[in-house]
Amino acid sequence: MISNLRYLIILVFISSCGIMHNVPLSQKPNSFDKPNISNSFVDQNGNFYPDNWRKTYGSPPSNGKRDAYSLMKIAADKGITDELTGFEVKKLREFKERVKTKKRVFVFVHGFNANNEEVNESYGYIQKLIKVNAKDDEIVRFYWDGLWTSNPFAGAKIWFTATSFSQMAGEFGLRRVLNTISNKDIYIISHSRGASVVLSALAEPHFNEKFVKDIKEIHNVDVENAKELLENKNRITCIMLAPAIGLADFKSQEAGNDSFCTISPQVKKMHITINNTDKMLKKFFGFFADKFNPTDLGYKDNVYNELVKQYTCFDKTDFSGMESHAFNSYIRSPKFKTMLKANSIALAK
Repeated sequence: MISNLRYLIILVFISSCGIMHNVPLSQKPNSFDKPNISNSFVDQNGNFYPDNWRKTYGSPPSNGKRDAYSLMKIAADKGITDELTGFEVKKLREFKERVKTKKRVFVFVHGFNANNEEVNESYGYIQKLIKVNAKDDEIVRFYWDGLWTSNPFAGAKIWFTATSFSQMAGEFGLRRVLNTISNKDIYIISHSRGASVVLSALAEPHFNEKFVKDIKEIHNVDVENAKELLENKNRITCIMLAPAIGLADFKSQEAGNDSFCTISPQVKKMHITINNTDKMLKKFFGFFADKFNPTDLGYKDNVYNELVKQYTCFDKTDFSGMESHAFNSYIRSPKFKTMLKANSIALAK
């Protein structure tokens, strides 16, 4: 056990080289594509990238550090926060108008350590897999800063930073998208730490006091000012592939309160995968799955068994036997098609 712990510590600290922030390839990352695709791209704090963002905000350094770069930090330093927030309000208003007449909204949310090329391949596959109607259905391709690296030794280091990024992306990014939608059937398909983005949008995520203080002082973002999820009479189904979260993610954010958080009654289903052979979820050794920011919801069913005592919306599908954690592996499994059908999502012929 001690030798395994030392091995993990070495993996975490052996290198920070080549860790990149996940930033848009396009200069108009929050845009609409015909006939029915909306692109939504947020930074590490959940702020939406404006048009021609690179000219004003530049590119982040190649070190993946939390304090080095964010849209709001740079906007505050340049005195253009009103421009940034104004752009966000405008785009969310446009999205609200765009989906007003739609019946269903599909939202795709990727995981950590995924670059744009990989994510776009996965999103494109799901788009072709499900049967959609351009008039009645909208597809939202949601992107967040889960960091990424090609260095195999830096992946563990990415994990610890990306966990808080996922919560901010959910509370300040995805939640604002969901708040523009009313009386729709919403299907959110997430992978890995994308489950944290989703859960943080639907419930109140927990942040430690130091993070809250630092994010306010360094990035000019006040976590306590986050808007609540509006009860807009939506019917939300979450399909969480390889959910890299744990029991702690469902606990109250209030200090000294160990009770479970309240999930909006709009959430009708949380359908997760369980996979006791997923190498990433078991953190290679298994007994680390519930430690160092837990990943055991998708790894073994003891967390699921606890959650079904508290919430009636949970369901599961066992993917055990598949070792890969990759988004592309999960969506190409025949079991994913079974999950879609179980949630009344028809497949394209």
